[in-house]
Amino acid sequence: MDSIFSLLKDISEKEDIKIYLIGGYLRDFLIGRVTKKMTLLIKGNAELIARDFAKKIDINIIEEKNSFKVIDIDRDLKIEFIELEEDINSYLQNRGITIQSLAIDICNFSDDIKEEIIDPTGGLSDIEENKIRIWDGELLEKRPIMIVKAVSLMSDLDFGMDEDTIKIIRNNKKLIANIDSNELGDQVFKILRNRKSYHYFGFMDKELEILEEIFPEVVEMKDVGECKYHVVDSFTHSLYVLKLTENIIYYEGYFEDHIREAYEKHACEEVIGEHTRMELIKLAAFFHDVGKPSARKIDVKGRVRFRGHEITGAEIIKNISQRFGLSIKERDILYRIVEKHMFPLISYKSNDVSSRFLYKMFKETKNETLDILLIALSDIVGTRKLLDPDEEMGKFKIHVEFMANNYITRFKESQDITDIITAADILKEFDLKEEVLVSEILEEIKKAIFKGKISRNKNSIMKYLKNIL
Repeated sequence: MDSIFSLLKDISEKEDIKIYLIGGYLRDFLIGRVTKKMTLLIKGNAELIARDFAKKIDINIIEEKNSFKVIDIDRDLKIEFIELEEDINSYLQNRGITIQSLAIDICNFSDDIKEEIIDPTGGLSDIEENKIRIWDGELLEKRPIMIVKAVSLMSDLDFGMDEDTIKIIRNNKKLIANIDSNELGDQVFKILRNRKSYHYFGFMDKELEILEEIFPEVVEMKDVGECKYHVVDSFTHSLYVLKLTENIIYYEGYFEDHIREAYEKHACEEVIGEHTRMELIKLAAFFHDVGKPSARKIDVKGRVRFRGHEITGAEIIKNISQRFGLSIKERDILYRIVEKHMFPLISYKSNDVSSRFLYKMFKETKNETLDILLIALSDIVGTRKLLDPDEEMGKFKIHVEFMANNYITRFKESQDITDIITAADILKEFDLKEEVLVSEILEEIKKAIFKGKISRNKNSIMKYLKNIL
């Protein structure tokens, strides 16, 4: 980045225009973290500076409503140029969160910069104390997103929160209703991106009292859930399941190596933009039982039942997804996880890990199989641990691990057979009419490979087809 700073300094001096570095890059530099996203305030013509800079590094600029961006994918570089129309101190004071309200003249940027930093709200002191602080509660009226932004910064930096800030947020929690839902969703996903999401969800619930404002569905979850198998309400159970899910995800030696590696690759999959499957897994873990309030019934014996809660829950998670502007792909992933999360428990309770059951399950759970198995394991352990803390939990892990192994090593291999045989091969070899549903024949082949009836090679497949066609 040294060359970038040298270039910006030269432009600032040549044009006699102040360029200020602010925000996350400066904050991260001060705490020893590296980032390549940079926000610059230009006390003058921002477009002129942005175009001059972009020309010198041979990159086009992206013009937006109030700023200009230079993005270099190869160098993982993103610089935003914003025109500063007021005094720098006034601008920083209006940012609200102190550690985000720092700036430095680009010409003064060096390895030892603390003396040169512009700090009107005491952000430097808060960085040293690892503390998130909103310095003026009145600013929340203009920028209520700061309420949730403060928590996402806590989770990202592993900071605590100032007691006065906790009171300010509690007193202004109703302002969350004024936040754009997409903007709110972005901050929630930033919390889910980091470890200990369960802790910050709990913090937003107990300390800040804002979780119900973000997710109104939580209110009813707190009122139901206790039954023969659950000794706590649905909300408490779900928060515990989220904790267990994160514990498993981040515990390096929990699963056998090949299963762990499959999970790591799967969880890191980028779904849309900066959202990964990891965040969706965590969100689904928290809302896996969100359908219980609407599914609650009392049978003739007076027992509380929640039959079909996975179906009603899937519809609710779809509504949550739409509310936060998630993509269709993300909605489908969340819907399938919640809708199918009971499959592994059914398998365990019936002691059925037959190839017939597993194949049916994997066909229905699709690409979300590993997600569902992980959440189901956390669900089972979370339920049993509260019922009987001394019960051996390893048996549940072994059961789920067996299913995961079958999915990774057998099912996935059986599904893509285009390198061995195609529909055209079958039509030609057996002189079948084109209207024959070859897709059904291919499905029978895949099923036979999974069940071990035939080998995954063309000769074995052809012999099998001669017997069934």
